[in-house]
Amino acid sequence: MSPRFRRNCLLVGIAGLAACAAGAAANPAAFFRAYLVAYLFWLGIALGCMAIVLIHYLTGGAWGLVIRRVLESGTRTLPLLALAFLPLAFGLRELYEWARPEVVAADALLRHKSAYLNAPFFLVRAAIYLAAWIAVAAVLRR
Repeated sequence: MSPRFRRNCLLVGIAGLAACAAGAAANPAAFFRAYLVAYLFWLGIALGCMAIVLIHYLTGGAWGLVIRRVLESGTRTLPLLALAFLPLAFGLRELYEWARPEVVAADALLRHKSAYLNAPFFLVRAAIYLAAWIAVAAVLRR
């Protein structure tokens, strides 16, 4: 890549981050909903790549040899996606009603579900899932 192309890509990235920051400041609820959809899109691609690689290893066939490296490259985005999860951790109150204590206090059904639906347990589960996926992807790359 030429230095000019890299600089232009960096400028576009900075402009995108500025637009995201402006959107988050203007309407946090809409920003976090859009961010969640985008995050799940990219996470789905990485996990789909990992699933196909796992199927290839499970079946032991030669059918996946051609695309295996491409799929393994798709799984290498999982550590970056773990880092990209952080904004979602800060936006739980905007995304989910069960993350707002005042809503949970007023709703008997949410109070009943609060042992499972609470922010700390959600974040612990997310960390465990992401760590497990990253570990599986690392084992598959060996």
